[in-house]
Formats: sequence, structure tokens, C-alpha cells
Amino acid sequence: MARPSGRAARIEALRKLCASGAILHIAEAAQKLNTSEITIRRDLGDGENGILCLGGYIMSASEKGERYSLSHAQGTNTQAKTLVARQAVAMVAPEDTIFIDCGSTLQHLAANVPQNANITVVTQALNIAEIVSRLDGVKLVLLAGLYHPESGSFSSDTALKMLQEINITKGFFSAAGIHENEGVTCFHFHEVAVKRAAMARSQKRFLVSDASKWGKLRPATFAQLDEFELWIGKPDSD
Repeated sequence: MARPSGRAARIEALRKLCASGAILHIAEAAQKLNTSEITIRRDLGDGENGILCLGGYIMSASEKGERYSLSHAQGTNTQAKTLVARQAVAMVAPEDTIFIDCGSTLQHLAANVPQNANITVVTQALNIAEIVSRLDGVKLVLLAGLYHPESGSFSSDTALKMLQEINITKGFFSAAGIHENEGVTCFHFHEVAVKRAAMARSQKRFLVSDASKWGKLRPATFAQLDEFELWIGKPDSD
């Protein structure tokens, strides 16, 4: 039986390094494989090996092709999402005006807001608004506009203008990917403007995400980690 070529062995090693959605910088990959960055780029040049090099990072091709679906996300990692959401809601105090971002994680925060909490909730997310609308003693501000069913959220210039008039005491933000070098990311570019505007209007900003999002890189960057006062759900370091 013929022995695998050096290229085949390197690609297989990269597949193992990128297992479970891991993303690593090409320099780190070159060091682990004891080869050069140029060699790795050449190995992955045809894009047909299940591994991609994008923006200097190595990732599984299926990771790049993944698409977000709110309905699907609502049924995944529910226990972990509930845990981080309960940690987040503990920071909410009477008379707060809070921003609750879109996505499946923060709907658990909304579900844990008590009746008669005496707060105002601002959101661009339909799933969040539906939960909050049923709470007595909680005011709801829905940032409406064009509805995006894949994320269950709205976007519009009107929403951005509305945010300019709202003083948010605490903003709770979700993410689809969190990368220590590339920042906090989401799947959809239409989400970025509202997220950025809400961050700018928030006195305190909290990143709320279960551990599965860490180390992932998604298409649209909307923040850097140092823009948040607290990272709720950050996995423990090894």
C-alpha cells in the first residue's frame, strides 16, 4: 500500500485540528505541523479538501457553509443557554431600561424576567417581544422594520433613529461566534447596525453566550471583546 503524501498527511492533521468547529490561525497551524504558512496555503489552494484558509484562519469548510436558523437554534444547547441567561437576568434591577438582543439564547433571559419587574425592554427581536408582551409591569419597545425570518429580527433606519432617543442602562448582546482576536461575530450583516447602535446607547454592555460559541468565527463582526463589561458564559481556561 502506498504511503500517504506529505500533503495528504498535513491535510488530515488540519482536519483533526479543526474538529468540532475549532478555528486556528495559519501561523499556529504551521507551527503545529512543523511546516511553513506558504505550504499550508498551497495545500488548501484548491478548496476541495474540506478545510479552508480564510483571512489567515484555518477552518472546516462546513463551518463556513453553516447557516443560522432561529427555529433550529431554539432547540439546541437549551440547558447551557438557560444557565447563562439566568446569570444575566440577575443583573437587571427595577427601573432599568434594558436592551435584549436577538437570537435563541436571550429569549431565555426574557422568559426569566419576573412579572411586575418595573423595567423597560428594548428589542429588535420578535421572539423576545412576544415573551415580554405577556409580562405585567414591564414596558416593551419594539424596534420594527423589515423582518428577517432567519434571525427572527427587524432592521430599519427608523429603528436606528429610535435608539438615538433611548437611554439604555444595560445592554445584553448575543453572538454566533466569539474569537479572541477577530472579535464578536454574527451570521447576518443586517444585524450589525442595530447591535452597534444599541451598544453605543448602553451604559453597561454584557455579552451573553454559551460556551459553544467561543472559538467560532462568523461572517459579520459587530464588536470587540473589550467593549463589554462582562462576558457571561465564557468557558473556563484549560
